[in-house]
Amino acid sequence: MTEDKHIKVEEDGQLLAQATVSPPDQNNQARAQVHVAAGHLPVGTRRKVADAVCDAVSEDNAQRLTATVPVGDAELVERMRDHLTDVELRAAGATSIIEGEIRPS
Repeated sequence: MTEDKHIKVEEDGQLLAQATVSPPDQNNQARAQVHVAAGHLPVGTRRKVADAVCDAVSEDNAQRLTATVPVGDAELVERMRDHLTDVELRAAGATSIIEGEIRPS
C-alpha cells in the first residue's frame, strides 16, 4: 500500500503551510488535508501548497480529488480550482471541502 505524502511550504525555517495527501482509493479518488499558518503569509504560499497537492495527486494518477482547506481561504480554493474541473465546494465547520475531477496536464 502506498503511503500518504506530506507536503510542507517553509520559509526561513518557519512552517507556512502543509498538506497530507492520500493515495487514490479503489475509485481513483485522492484526498488531501491542507493547513496554513495563521496570520499574514508571504505572497505565493497558498499557490505553492495548492500546486504541490495537485502535482502529488497527478503523479499518483488519481482522477478525482477531495480536499479540505480552511474555510474562507478564497485564494487557496481558487488555486485548487485551477487544477480541477466539475468543482463542488461546500462548508463543513471550520473547513471547506473542494471536490473535482483532476485536469489533465
